[in-house]
Amino acid sequence: MTKMNVSDLYDLATDALVGQGMRNADASEISKEFVIAEYVGTTTHGVGKLPSLNIGDLTADPSIKLKGCVLNVNGNGGSGFLILRAVAERLSSTAREFGICAASIRNFSRYSSLFPYTEIVARNGLIGVLMNSAGPAAVAPFGSKDPITGTNPICFSFPTSQGGVQTLDFSTAEVVWGEIRQATLENRHVAANAFIDIDGKDATTPSAVTAVKAFGGPKGSALNLAIEVLAGLLPAGRGGLSVEDEFDCGATFLALDPESFDAGPFFPDRVSDLLGEVRNSRPLRTGGEVRAPGDHQRTRIKIDEIPREEKVDVPDTVVALLGRMAKGEKFAELSENPLYN
Repeated sequence: MTKMNVSDLYDLATDALVGQGMRNADASEISKEFVIAEYVGTTTHGVGKLPSLNIGDLTADPSIKLKGCVLNVNGNGGSGFLILRAVAERLSSTAREFGICAASIRNFSRYSSLFPYTEIVARNGLIGVLMNSAGPAAVAPFGSKDPITGTNPICFSFPTSQGGVQTLDFSTAEVVWGEIRQATLENRHVAANAFIDIDGKDATTPSAVTAVKAFGGPKGSALNLAIEVLAGLLPAGRGGLSVEDEFDCGATFLALDPESFDAGPFFPDRVSDLLGEVRNSRPLRTGGEVRAPGDHQRTRIKIDEIPREEKVDVPDTVVALLGRMAKGEKFAELSENPLYN
């Protein structure tokens, strides 16, 4: 492990994206989420993910067509990071006009976490909901040993009082697929009771994994399948076993204006009141604490609020890969490896 200042790690991650052709302004913004994830210990979404990402064609010109209050977006192979940011702003303005706006998005590169985009919508006073099919096949349906669907995350961001935002961002797999990549980088086993091998037995060795379980048993499996339909098939992408790479996947992004739903300007306060009721409810265990979903997520941490001298342990392999990225080296073999994405 290499012990690094958070500020140095942020600079390295930014340089790595710039080295791959991204503008410095975009790279410095995007790298924040990976560094913060590393800082709080969510290493599956930390800087170790950057070398395995295909950031897409940075020169692509996405096609965005408005039909009613639906944005049909063909990313034309472009960067999901950039496309989703642009769509979030367009959704917000269109939802203000119509009360609701949905975006159907396909043909884009992976963009990692969902929350940066739903929070753009929520900071505009709207509700943001984003889901994406995250294939190729990784999740075994409940009762099956065969991977069929993606890990299929979904994210909700709600405006709260005093300009705040409450975000619920989660995968519908028992454990995110990035756990395999991170375990490989750290030379350790994957989380127990989450992954299975080709025979349907629990797998803890990264190379033995062929599928991950859906979270929550049959109900989680049902939600995972619904997202495959809504975010994969509905945007004219692919689903299930027909998904060959990330560009076959899709996303569905919604923005809802509370005032158009008659919730009025008091909606953020009512959300905050509800969250307060959850937090003030009686804990099961004496001395315990009840938290509202999203209370302790990394979405609440800002990069400039972390003391510059704070240090994090980063695998030596990751530090070396980021340095090579900063020099312009590509890692297609990582982005194309199904165990890493």
